[in-house]
Amino acid sequence: MTEGPLAEKAYGKINLGLKILGRRSDGYHDIVSIAQCVDLADILYFEPAPSDQLTCNIADLSTGPDNLVRRAVDSFRARLDHPIRHFRIHLEKHIPMGAGLGGGSADAAATLRALNRFYGEPLDRTELDTIAAELGSDIPFLVVGGTALMRGRGEILEPLGWAGAVFYVLAYPEVEVGTAWAYGQLRPVLTDDTPYLRFTSSLSGGCVDHDRLFEVLENDFMPVVERAYPIVAELRSQLDRAGARATSMSGSGSTVYGIFDDRTTASQAQQALQGQGYRSFLCRSI
Repeated sequence: MTEGPLAEKAYGKINLGLKILGRRSDGYHDIVSIAQCVDLADILYFEPAPSDQLTCNIADLSTGPDNLVRRAVDSFRARLDHPIRHFRIHLEKHIPMGAGLGGGSADAAATLRALNRFYGEPLDRTELDTIAAELGSDIPFLVVGGTALMRGRGEILEPLGWAGAVFYVLAYPEVEVGTAWAYGQLRPVLTDDTPYLRFTSSLSGGCVDHDRLFEVLENDFMPVVERAYPIVAELRSQLDRAGARATSMSGSGSTVYGIFDDRTTASQAQQALQGQGYRSFLCRSI
């Protein structure tokens, strides 16, 4: 069992395309998405304490029982036969909230990894995945990270290789989009034969041909969010004008991203957005 303080990074993710296939009998939706972790991260600090405490550098974020970090701690402990340890946890947020970047899910995933190390790895990957899937659809992917094809409600994962350097400029328009609201705005559409779905159906492990992928990006939430929040479309247009080879939106929004081959061009685009007062980030894949 580990003693002393521990720091764990919680890497955010972007969705390189996202298709909604339909509503399931359990109330969730079946999706297809290539998800990728990027080097924009929250940091969680853990240290043993007489009682559980959770603090955060963002005053507006609840640190009560509804917080995914607290829920991850409770779910992890419920599967242990070890003596219960209490922790003082400080969450340093850098990933915008309600942005489609999986920040809360990443924090929960990082908590599961950190606690498993603290206790000497008592849970194997299958057990961690089970806890993660109960907590949220993105969390099984974020426990491991990398790049993966997500199916089902997000818990069915096929790891994918990723070769070559690309740079992402993320722009957050300070609009929080609720996932439930976004799903509620969708209308039934036929999604069984689109360029993106044909691309994902052709994947069979190995490295993703990202040149082809970037030509077929689709996100079913993007038209809905752009209609409700025109600034999302405007930021994407700015990234296009700045030289991005492709642009899209992550998750249910509201963060948009531009894909660049050249770091200098990407940095200039990010600085231009920052100069206009937008939260923007220059990222690479993890």
